[in-house]
Amino acid sequence: MEAKIGWLKGYALTFDKLADNGSGYANLQPVETETVYGVLYKLTEEELQKLDRCEGVPSHYVRRSIEVETEQGRVQAECYVASEEKIQKGLKPRRDYLDHLIKGAQEHGLPPEYIAKLRSIESL
Repeated sequence: MEAKIGWLKGYALTFDKLADNGSGYANLQPVETETVYGVLYKLTEEELQKLDRCEGVPSHYVRRSIEVETEQGRVQAECYVASEEKIQKGLKPRRDYLDHLIKGAQEHGLPPEYIAKLRSIESL
């Protein structure tokens, strides 16, 4: 599956989406001075619908179209943001969940400073 690195300026990665176990799942929040890095995949509509079901759209997350920067220029991409009623301040991610994000960031070659930032996040 083709993947490329992308980044979204003016947003921060937060862990304020309430999980069933009381921990925090990943979310995006507008923060003018921050940048979120991630991996972009080309998916079919059928694959997006399957991902919607996995992410609990629309009760847990909502899919939004955003403009993301890549080495090849700007592209339209789909992202998932937490439904307003599921956002709760002060949550922390589980250690295994955060480690999974860090491993993916390393495997896809996200910037070392971004990986270091992920490693500095306090977990449960």
